[in-house]
Amino acid sequence: MSYLVLARKYRPSGFRSVSGQEHVTRTLANAIAREKVVHAYLFTGPRGVGKTSVARILAKALNCQAAKDAEPCQECAVCKEITSGTSMAVREIDGASHNSVDNVRDLMDSFKALPPPGYRNKVYIIDEVHMLSISAFNALLKSLEEPPPNTVFILATTEVHKIPETVISRCQRHDFRALSVSVIEARLAEVCRHEGLEVESEALTMVARLADGSMRDAQTLLDRVQTFCSGKITAAETSKALGSVARGALSSLAHTIIKRDVAQVLAGVAELFSTGSDPFTLLKEFTNFWREVFIAKLGGEGRLKTFGLGDDSIVDLVRLVAPLEVVDVQDLWDVAREGADRCMRSSNPRYGFEALVVRMATRQPIQEIGELLGQLGRQGPRQQTTGAVGASQSAPRVSEAKPVTVPKVAHPSATHTGPTSQPRVALDWSSFLSFVAERGGKILLESIKRLTPSRFEVGTLEATGPDFTITSVQRDGAKLSEHLSAFVGEAQGSPQWKLVFKKAEIKKGAQQSGGIDPVKAQADTIEQVEAHPALQSLQKIFPGSKVEQVRVKSE
Repeated sequence: MSYLVLARKYRPSGFRSVSGQEHVTRTLANAIAREKVVHAYLFTGPRGVGKTSVARILAKALNCQAAKDAEPCQECAVCKEITSGTSMAVREIDGASHNSVDNVRDLMDSFKALPPPGYRNKVYIIDEVHMLSISAFNALLKSLEEPPPNTVFILATTEVHKIPETVISRCQRHDFRALSVSVIEARLAEVCRHEGLEVESEALTMVARLADGSMRDAQTLLDRVQTFCSGKITAAETSKALGSVARGALSSLAHTIIKRDVAQVLAGVAELFSTGSDPFTLLKEFTNFWREVFIAKLGGEGRLKTFGLGDDSIVDLVRLVAPLEVVDVQDLWDVAREGADRCMRSSNPRYGFEALVVRMATRQPIQEIGELLGQLGRQGPRQQTTGAVGASQSAPRVSEAKPVTVPKVAHPSATHTGPTSQPRVALDWSSFLSFVAERGGKILLESIKRLTPSRFEVGTLEATGPDFTITSVQRDGAKLSEHLSAFVGEAQGSPQWKLVFKKAEIKKGAQQSGGIDPVKAQADTIEQVEAHPALQSLQKIFPGSKVEQVRVKSE
């Protein structure tokens, strides 16, 4: 006698034995008890969740000779015939192999016959009904709308979007849901008790997770595992049989990704594949793990229990996401999901997976644009400077700048008396530029170093320069005055500075006389624009952006 697989042996026989579909079974049982059974039903949902099983149970309940509370008795001749598939009143039709108009016509010929003796209703179960051709659907429409007496149609499909709306509107639709890990795990535990199997709870969780919401898939996987194992079914043996990944290995890999330890990340990937893990199963489990990480960060610890996770696993996830911001966890989840999808389509999924985890480990933390703009507003024009050895160092604060109390005098004889009869000291421009650099005023320095001072003395700065540079310096006039006052020192009494800037004139025909090269002028203009504080702030937000061309509006 051939072996009866677990999926068939433990197929539900009554409404109460159906797992996870109470919203459907309760509705159907109430309809039978209240005599409100419709003539056509449409069962939709993913594979292996009970659509055909419920259709058979409904057929038995409609014809059972000793039904109680809409539950078939399973003992009468009618129930036994329907269960064994020998009933003449219940016909199961495969839509994939009976999809033509001729098949529907042959089916319609049987509508005229009365139910066999002992039966109250004829039931037609059409599985995978979406495989019917459009012509076959059209031929069936009239019978679905006005069927013969004592005739019930039950249409089952996994792809309801392929069914014409004209058919859907003639049926009472019931959507079956994918089963949760906890529901599948509970049913598998019950099957193991009946079979006398000794199994670890972690192994059942692993099987339930790999089933992806399908009870039939879960029981098929359990069949495979019990054949592989001898004696007790352990999590380690289950992982070997199914090519799945131990949860501890995924958790360890996630910790090294968050620590940004690329060497350990690659070592972890090599260890995963050395255990013989199936690449596609690994990618699926990896994606599921980061989904749990994402949910844990959003406060979904309670929801994680429905995934079949124990308290220890939930605590580990919460600790994992504690140092991360929500936006970073969301970005990691997006990268993991999209990268896994690409790896599954790749001819070398292992290489793609290595690149994926390295990209996750080396990604930069994300900051919101609003937060960045707020920081720029609070920090002003300060930027980071680069040390002589190439290391990035923070620019010194204004209060930490090296004090200069005695400025260099360019021409001692240039000392003269101003309108207020106070001595005026000519100052050295190059020394002032060095002073600004020491104070960390890099943005301002990029602008003022293009100026050519015609008069630079205590209290007065007159200079010429490009139009764009002058506009930038005038906007930062307060900051420039602050640097000037610090440059001359307190000994000068913190004078009020008079700043005068003039636009440098370019003589016409300079190009012909070997003067300004237009290409060089455009390059200089781009350099001036890139030095502008506003543009540099934007380049921080959008790294890699650059100025391609500058157009100057003529006056």
